[in-house]
Order: sequence, then structure tokens, then C-alpha cells
Amino acid sequence: MGDLLMIHGVGCDGSAWDRMKPLFEARGWTCHTPTLFPDRRVRENPPANLSDLGLQDYIQAMRAEAARIAAATGQKPAVIGHSMGGLIAQALAESGDVSRAVFLTPAQPKGCAVIGPSVAWTFFNVILSQDRKKAHKVWKTGFRYGVLNCVPKARHDEIYAGALYDSGRVYGDITDGIEIDEKKITLPTLTIAAGKDRATLAKAVRKVAAKYAASPVPGDFIEYPGHAHWIVEEPGTEKVVADIADWLAR
Repeated sequence: MGDLLMIHGVGCDGSAWDRMKPLFEARGWTCHTPTLFPDRRVRENPPANLSDLGLQDYIQAMRAEAARIAAATGQKPAVIGHSMGGLIAQALAESGDVSRAVFLTPAQPKGCAVIGPSVAWTFFNVILSQDRKKAHKVWKTGFRYGVLNCVPKARHDEIYAGALYDSGRVYGDITDGIEIDEKKITLPTLTIAAGKDRATLAKAVRKVAAKYAASPVPGDFIEYPGHAHWIVEEPGTEKVVADIADWLAR
């Protein structure tokens, strides 16, 4: 089918795709699951220079990865991004570095954000600090409540144990929002919302979908009422992958 660049979310690494990756591979995709700046984004004792990194650094790193894949294969990869990775994927779609793009429960560009009480509680410790010069790791209570609310509780501790510190500057950049010009997106896009998502509210993701419905190549949209933010590994994830793979193959 081709190459698929899979971009993880804030506080995560490439292992976030461990459930979805083999399912895409079974459909014929060659999957790439890089971890952003693994030398700085760590589980404990993050280096002081982590928050020198901004969201544009993450975007440039993934543009370079897409270019590496294209140089090696002779064709641009498709991209799927989850959460923060979904916002990065939007930037790659805007710049034309990919062949098609899937935004999975994505963080929102400027003009599409909706912040409700559940979002504030999920990221309460980060919001409370408001220090963009420090590294932050989302607190366990918020992560369980806002990210893992549709994941069996037996998995919560193991998933949270993999959580990484991330750049306070990046958290700030996501909060501020970045400009994405939907008129520059001339490739197929699919935006996916989850009805039980407490971290990237379905109401906000619907606004993202509406934005890209106005692109030169009108974007598609799917909403899964029974899923939440950790749609990458919930009961029913196989159906989500099958739907995405069918869309990518169109």
C-alpha cells in the first residue's frame, strides 16, 4: 500500500501505536513510528533544555522524517497523527509533505479549540503551573480520567508508566494554537472524533473537520460515539483501523 508515518501525541512516544501498527501492516502498509526528540523527552529527570523545543521544532522533525521516507521510496508517505500528532499532521498536509493525512482525535489549530471542564481537569497540573520554561508530565489522575476513560482499568498503570515529560513551550504553543491555512491543503484528509473524548472534545474536532471540508480537496469526517481519546488502544480499535485503512486505500 505504501508508507505510513504515524505521529504520537504529547507525553507519548512511538509505542503509542503498538496496537494499531500491526493492524495497518496486515493491510500492507510499511509503518514508521518515530519518537520525537527521545534524548530530551524522557520518563524521569528531563534535561533543562527540553523546553527550548517548540511545536515548530516537532513539526520540522516530522517534515524531515517524511522527506527521508520519500527519498528512500520515491513517494511521499501517508500520515496519521494522534492528539498533538494530529496537529503536526495538519501542518504536514498544509505544506504538502505527505500524500494524504488522517487526524485522529487531533489537537486543534487556531480558531477551532474548545476548552471544557474535562480538558482542564485532564491537564490540570500543566495549566496550574503555566510555566512554559519547565517540562511537564500530565498527572496520573488527569490521564486516567481524560485519556484512558474507555480503556480497561487493568491497563491504566502500564500505559501511564510510559508517559514522558514534554516541553512546557510545546504545551503553550498547543494552547495558543497555530495557524493552518485550509486553502493550501490539496490532498485527501480524514478527521476523526471520539464521542467520549475528554481531552480533545468531539465538539472541537468537528470544528477541525468543518475547516478542512472547505479545502480544495474537501476533507472527510468520522465520529465514533463509543470511543475516547486513547482510541489507539481501546475495545473496538480494530474497527477504527479497518475504517482508516479502507479510506487510505480509496
